[in-house]
Amino acid sequence: MTDREIMLSAEQRIDELMNKMLGSDPVSKKQVLQELKAVKESVHQVTTSTIDYQIVVDNLDDNILIADASETILYVNKAYQKSSGIPKENLIGKTVSHIAETTDYFTVTTVPDVIQKKEPVMKLSYLPGQKNPSIVVGMPIFYSNGELQYIIATNRELSTYTNLRDNYNTFLNLLSDMKSAKNAVQVIQETFTLSEKQMIGDGKEMTQIRKFISNVASTDATVLVTGESGTGKELIADAIYTASKRNNMPFIKINCSSIPAQLLESELFGYEKGAFSGANAQGKKGLFEAANKGTLLLDEIGDMPMELQAKLLRAIQSNEITRVGGTKPIPLDIRLIASTNCNLKAKIAEGTFRSDLYYRLHVIPINVPPLRERKDDIALLCEHYINIFNEKYDKHLVLSEENKDALIGYSWPGNIRELRNIMEYLVVCASDMDHLDNSFLYSIFDLEGIDSYMEVKKNMTLSEAVSSYEKEFLTLAIKDVKNLKEASEILDVDISTVSRKLKQHGLSLKK
Repeated sequence: MTDREIMLSAEQRIDELMNKMLGSDPVSKKQVLQELKAVKESVHQVTTSTIDYQIVVDNLDDNILIADASETILYVNKAYQKSSGIPKENLIGKTVSHIAETTDYFTVTTVPDVIQKKEPVMKLSYLPGQKNPSIVVGMPIFYSNGELQYIIATNRELSTYTNLRDNYNTFLNLLSDMKSAKNAVQVIQETFTLSEKQMIGDGKEMTQIRKFISNVASTDATVLVTGESGTGKELIADAIYTASKRNNMPFIKINCSSIPAQLLESELFGYEKGAFSGANAQGKKGLFEAANKGTLLLDEIGDMPMELQAKLLRAIQSNEITRVGGTKPIPLDIRLIASTNCNLKAKIAEGTFRSDLYYRLHVIPINVPPLRERKDDIALLCEHYINIFNEKYDKHLVLSEENKDALIGYSWPGNIRELRNIMEYLVVCASDMDHLDNSFLYSIFDLEGIDSYMEVKKNMTLSEAVSSYEKEFLTLAIKDVKNLKEASEILDVDISTVSRKLKQHGLSLKK
């Protein structure tokens, strides 16, 4: 039975009661009549307004969810069901918290925050099936007496806001004039930098990582992100933070390899006044304190000095730190993420990394594969950065299928960082060209294309051509490696095979 049928049935029932309950007592008769007429009128108003509004909401493009003050979901519109792939039967009548705990439907929800704060809440999130992040806004609706009645949560993909770019400054100025829009300004500003921070890729590896992030982000478990340099480990940390319940609190990042060992301790833990010569007279908060209630990323954790690892371990175990030169413990509430391009188990064997610290960090491990193992994602990544730099430099470069094949065939030893830099170089150097010749790409990679090989060496036998190309390929592969192990990883062959092939072609690694 539809809402309208329910309401009409109620009206008919009221009519029946009116006829039955009207007694001989004129006073009772008058009172009952007035009361029932008032009820009938209010039901009629609900009937008309409910149906009209439901038609409107069901035809909106925004994803809309309505819950009551106890978090029970009352309604989701058609757009929400379509974009999330979640049938309304799996949501209506259940609480938001229960669904968040028992399913992967919600990575982030605003409903509990709105109930707690009694004010609008805005977050960044992913819906199931969405490749791009969304803006989620939770809005409270109150009774006339001030009590919370409903929470309306809307969800829209950030990609739909790209049409605001032309009026970006005007848009921000308007929002800045609205005191209640302070958070909205911040979120919209983040929107236009997110294109650089998206995890691009539809391959198996990135799909698994996205799903893993959606499962762990809402917890406070420590995460260890590993992978070669340039693979996008910081993007993984950003995604975890964005989808976490701490995403409206500080996110502090520190590269442990970029700060001298003698300064790293005071940067992390802070210091009291007079702790050492040249110290701030008032003392200084460390990054642990700055990240309190939020998230701390320890990048390149594998380069942290051994003596500092012990103090970090104590902080993780006790959830408190002591400033340099101080004696008073400072309690902390922090979500910790660590990342490294090192093989920490090898460093443990070498005696340069503590095994107890490793197991404290290795609660939720996420390994980011190198780009050479993500061949399916290379063309997408190239197009992504070409679009970014086309817009930045007002160019119109387009990659042909032949260009993409050449880019996919490259080994990308510098991973996504190298790919990004090369895409910027291509756009900047493209001049007025809309397309690139493959010879230009090969020159960047120091690799002659197969086409040029066929032109110059067409009088060779197949065996000679294969041997010549193998030598050139090996020369490129060992150009920037330090040892046979790295070369074997790039070439995806055994170390013994690399050694034999190098001797066969008279090649050797650079000293």
